[in-house]
Amino acid sequence: MRLPTFTPSANGDWSPDVPGINRLRLHWVVLVQLVVTVLMVGMIWTVHVVHYDLFPLVGADAWDSYEHAHVDRIGKVLFGPWLIEGLCVLALLLAHPKRLRIAAIISAFLMLFILIDTAAFSAPAHGVLLDHWDQQTYDDLMVVNLIRAWLWTAKGAVAVWMMVEVMRIHLRPADRL
Repeated sequence: MRLPTFTPSANGDWSPDVPGINRLRLHWVVLVQLVVTVLMVGMIWTVHVVHYDLFPLVGADAWDSYEHAHVDRIGKVLFGPWLIEGLCVLALLLAHPKRLRIAAIISAFLMLFILIDTAAFSAPAHGVLLDHWDQQTYDDLMVVNLIRAWLWTAKGAVAVWMMVEVMRIHLRPADRL
């Protein structure tokens, strides 16, 4: 397998030698990334403010089945948008104009921090809660999820920034009304 090579052009665009990357339309990748990121921002805040906040009200008798259903269902809802968002960021890291390079790198680092938060803190907390209700674990989950919600919010701001940059690139003064 041959590794891609990257050659910046005179205007700052990268021309990676990755099969098919040149067929991606930057504005569509950025738009899809914006849509799924904003969806994820809405989801994480809804889960935090509504869903997680209601956990203590479930009650001991229903807790085990409730938490198992929560983990199963929320995973199914979040998997697709999270995967699409990650693929968009990867594509933007490989094939974007120089003006978007910093935004794409920031977005990738935010995704890395979100993944670390999820894998190191949120998933283990849910592992404990799948076994039994534990107030301290729940309190810890609320803190780490709040951090994750703010990371997603920052990621949403970066996605908006990318969309504004793409609009600036694609809308020349003659195209404006």
